[in-house]
Amino acid sequence: MLKMFFLLGISLVTFVTNAYAIPAFARQMGISCNACHSQNGFPALNRFGRSFKASGYTMVGAQKSIYDDQNGKFLSLTDTLNLSLNVKIGYVQGEDPAEAAQIQFPQALGFMIAGRVANNIGVFTEIGYESEDGNDPLFQLATLVVPVVYELPDYTLGTVFYRTSEFGAAASYDTLATGSKANGQTLEAVSVTSAQSYIVNNAGEEAAAEGIGFYIASDLWYGVYSAYVPTVGTVSGVTPAHYASLAFTPQVGNWDLGMSGQLWWGTASRDDANTSLPKIEDKTDKFALNFQAMGSVDTLPVSVFLTYAQAKQGSIFAQTPNKVKAATIMGEIAPIAHILMFSAGYRAADNGANTNSTDNAQLLAVKYFYKENVQCQFDYVFNQNSQKRNEIYFTLRAVF
Repeated sequence: MLKMFFLLGISLVTFVTNAYAIPAFARQMGISCNACHSQNGFPALNRFGRSFKASGYTMVGAQKSIYDDQNGKFLSLTDTLNLSLNVKIGYVQGEDPAEAAQIQFPQALGFMIAGRVANNIGVFTEIGYESEDGNDPLFQLATLVVPVVYELPDYTLGTVFYRTSEFGAAASYDTLATGSKANGQTLEAVSVTSAQSYIVNNAGEEAAAEGIGFYIASDLWYGVYSAYVPTVGTVSGVTPAHYASLAFTPQVGNWDLGMSGQLWWGTASRDDANTSLPKIEDKTDKFALNFQAMGSVDTLPVSVFLTYAQAKQGSIFAQTPNKVKAATIMGEIAPIAHILMFSAGYRAADNGANTNSTDNAQLLAVKYFYKENVQCQFDYVFNQNSQKRNEIYFTLRAVF
């Protein structure tokens, strides 16, 4: 069975490479994927990638546009539909000793339509398949983000309408690779590399969110505020919860730095589908601190990521007897820049339980990029909690 899995993986890599695959945004800009992504490879962003996101995905490079010749201000579309496909196949041995290891083919499959809608409007849409959600529809809307931007000489102002089943309120706007949302992280073992992901994945609800956000961004910093509800779909009688973030992204020598603070607060309420029942209330009470540094020592690319997060008991992030908290550190070195990377990480955590609450873990990982958009990754997690087994993640991922 494992032999068949590896053969399927090799076939996938060969197919994608022969198709001369480039993702939607690279297609729109007519540039390499690595023009936007850091030395850690996709999905982590570099400075230019953060600027592209701040623009609401509206920058256009080599791709031509369609204009209304007589009333140009009414139409400005790219001449190609920017459709991408994200494919993952994987082998997963999770932390639960009672669950058998799985070969997942596919592990995930997402169709993404993304890019420029008009001069100041962009869109990111993903319709995805998740192998773990056997009771859900085969394909469903995973994420929809619609930014409307206004460009100033030194700043970009944005209003973002969003719905996501994966990324939480940080889907409104976030550009760091520290785990504020799952699609910004560099490794599969997210609960070890990110304190925010540990709390969401291990102690609370899934990272669903729907709301409206506002941001102001420059090369040096950005600030975000969002009103949201931690659910997706039709809701009524809504009182939102709140999310805010302030980040600084300076360049110091050859080091691209990022640091941010995040805060979730307030109680979101909404009518129950059965209106005779009381309102559904979701208390949010969490904060996080993040730091990243991507640069080089001599000529060797090196990256460091540090996170801390804490959620109070009784919130949707900590449905536990006590508060949940975690701190992580992760480092990456790339003997061959953009191609081969080695990672090591450590998590110190308290899962909020009355007993056996210490939940520390170590991580070793290796990533190999066959092409910019074709990645092979192996993660091994050593769990110190006696109720958990060690975890294994082997993933082949292609975006084209």
